[in-house]
Amino acid sequence: MKHYLILIADTDEFTPFCNGLDGRVEDFKTYTLQKMPAADFTYKGIAVTTVCFGIGKVNAAQGAAAILAKGSYDGAINTGWSGAVSGVHKGDILVGDSCVECDFDMTPLGYKPGQKMNQVDYIYPCDSDLARRVRAVEGFCHGKLGTGDIFLTDPVRSAAYHETFGINAFDMESAALCSACRLFDVPFVSVRKISDDANDASAVEYRGNRSTDLEAFPDIILAILDNL
Repeated sequence: MKHYLILIADTDEFTPFCNGLDGRVEDFKTYTLQKMPAADFTYKGIAVTTVCFGIGKVNAAQGAAAILAKGSYDGAINTGWSGAVSGVHKGDILVGDSCVECDFDMTPLGYKPGQKMNQVDYIYPCDSDLARRVRAVEGFCHGKLGTGDIFLTDPVRSAAYHETFGINAFDMESAALCSACRLFDVPFVSVRKISDDANDASAVEYRGNRSTDLEAFPDIILAILDNL
């Protein structure tokens, strides 16, 4: 039986995700995994573990590493809200082609934006085969994801990130998760629903979507599992 890992940052995304699975999956149970809220279920012969690791790059990297070190998975899928940067709009579901840490900056030492010392690969590609199967879900689009430890509301910074990295959407976890999964050789893809336009109205738009679109993530994940 294939076993997939679903990675979710925010409890306000994880709880509605779990609630939205009621009656749609089998063998559902909740528990704690490495001090993180978790749940197991099966869906059409696929075993799934989902974990809520906490917001931000540090929580994402340490949470994913702790989980991946303890288990064996055929793939890892991240989902959550993202802000639009270019070419996507509120309500779109974006499958990541790649992820990059937009806020990592060693340019004073002669490195490119996002590049780390002694690390050639700093733009992390999502797994091509897994991403291809996920992109096949009707209505999904795809593009490049940027990550940073900020809630992006500044249109000037958003435009700069697009110019520098060519990103389409911005979140606070994808690149860290992708890096951790590459370390453990687990295929990874991030699938994000666009909640806002990464500008000065973002906070209001984000809160509105988070409180009303409660079926977003169970619908996304079950549609993905149908294609796996």
